[in-house]
Formats: sequence, structure tokens, C-alpha cells
Amino acid sequence: MNLSVKLALFLFAGSVTLTTRAQDGQAVFERHCSACHGPGMNNAGTHQLTKTRGENMGVLEDRNNLVDVYVKTIVRQGLNAMPGFKPTQITGNELDALAAYLAD
Repeated sequence: MNLSVKLALFLFAGSVTLTTRAQDGQAVFERHCSACHGPGMNNAGTHQLTKTRGENMGVLEDRNNLVDVYVKTIVRQGLNAMPGFKPTQITGNELDALAAYLAD
């Protein structure tokens, strides 16, 4: 197999992994987070973040300033009215996917 074919396969495999990771993270968000952090001021988390941080900060999926370490810390420890989630509720792999999805 020549070098260009190997490179193409490597790049394709990487893009599949990233796509799957984003899809996994989105699924975790929808299952565990969207009830409070989905779009709309009727969602408690979105309402609170908009009120305290500003209009552009309320919807987590729309933000571009989240980093994975911060997401992981808040999910595990909680913040204000948001409870922390134990590894039995959101596994380490799920948390990694969620953090990658929101930090993307």
C-alpha cells in the first residue's frame, strides 16, 4: 500500500472518530443536560446562565468559550442549583464525549 493511500485511510479513520465522538456527546447532552440547558428561557439552566452571564451565554450548545476541563469539573461537582453527576450516572467515556461536544 503506498503512502498516499495510508494517509487517506488514516485521515478518514480520524474523521470517523471525531464524528462519532460528537454524536456521542450530543446524545449524552440530550439525555442528561437538555432538560435544563436546552434552548429556551423555560429551561432552568439556560434561564439562569442568561440572567447571570448574559444573553449569549445561556445556551451551552451555542457557546464557543467552553473548555473540556471546565465542563468535566462542573458536571462532576455541580454548580449552584445544578447537581453533580456521579460516574454511575455519566460514565467517564460519556463525560469525555460530552466535554468534547460542548468545547468544540
